[in-house]
Amino acid sequence: MRLSRLDLTVAAVALIVVLTIAASLALIQPPSAPLRVAYLAPSLKAPQNIWLVDPTKPDSATQVTFSDFGVYDYAPSPDGRYIAYAERQSGEQEYHVDLMLLDIFDGGVQRLTTCAADGADCTTPAWRSDGGQIAYMRRNADILGDGSLAPPKIWLIDTPLSATRQTYPMFNDNQTTGSQPVYSGDGRRLAFYEHSGGGVMVFDFNPPTESDRIRFIPADNGSTGALSPDGERLITSNLVMAGEASVRSALVLANLVNGTLDDLLPDGQSSDGISAAWHPDGTRVAITRQYLDESRYTVGQQVYEINLADQTLTPLLVDTAYTHGSIAYSPDGGYLLAQRYQLGGSAPGVWVLDIATGIVTNIASDAYLPMWVAAIES
Repeated sequence: MRLSRLDLTVAAVALIVVLTIAASLALIQPPSAPLRVAYLAPSLKAPQNIWLVDPTKPDSATQVTFSDFGVYDYAPSPDGRYIAYAERQSGEQEYHVDLMLLDIFDGGVQRLTTCAADGADCTTPAWRSDGGQIAYMRRNADILGDGSLAPPKIWLIDTPLSATRQTYPMFNDNQTTGSQPVYSGDGRRLAFYEHSGGGVMVFDFNPPTESDRIRFIPADNGSTGALSPDGERLITSNLVMAGEASVRSALVLANLVNGTLDDLLPDGQSSDGISAAWHPDGTRVAITRQYLDESRYTVGQQVYEINLADQTLTPLLVDTAYTHGSIAYSPDGGYLLAQRYQLGGSAPGVWVLDIATGIVTNIASDAYLPMWVAAIES
């Protein structure tokens, strides 16, 4: 069958349209990028800004924000393309903080909140795993008008990449406070520290029954802790007495399904556990701890990995010349990111441990608050 001139013209136009769409998608699709590490620097001199570095190429560090008044904290998006960050504002509101959104691909920045204009601080953004929601802490101006800030609340931003995005308080009551929001790996649960109750509140967006929607975990150390990848367990900490005149921090494991609460460490009385990071497989946890007993005493926080099945403890980063914090496994679990401060030194640095080989590499000096930025595959 022979095609008419009209058929050929329609086919040609259709082909042009398809090629145009494909070309447009190619233009907006970010190029592939390796797994990277973000961090804040410099640590000792304001303003602090966000930098990115390929951990296999420490000399590749690039500054990606250029705030005149500094970045307070930040969170990379799950897909590795964006960074939500809390920026100190200039002018009359220079002491207030707004949330901004950086497109790592093209360097574009857009404002997520208008907190500073309202005399409020908005900080500690946390992404849901699908990228469709950001939780953050907001402190409004106190109604007393004395310049102080009201108690912190958890607010949400839905579809943060949309021009029609909405931001609103998670709870409409005046009693529920909240800070340090953390999503579970599956996005089903959101945990935050509830100050008025002195513990961690875990909100289930899809509970089996309405009575399971909220769990409260007593924790008086002021920290939310870490939710497991499946969202069913939480590691947080409590303050306990260690002798007659001292206190220590004890890591605890809360099971959000059956309601149990247990000491995380088998020898909990001999350590001061501060923080935890879940391995992506959910069977292991890296923790920072300081031994307090005389036979194993360590000057600073060291990093160990605990196998939850048999309670075995494996040293990961143990160097008495350093104290450690801000630990996080890479997405494949093969590397551990850590902030290290040399005791007696002047500034923290960012290091990466190759767990298989034990090799530790310094990827940034005078830097802090490191986080993984996911690889982008085009």
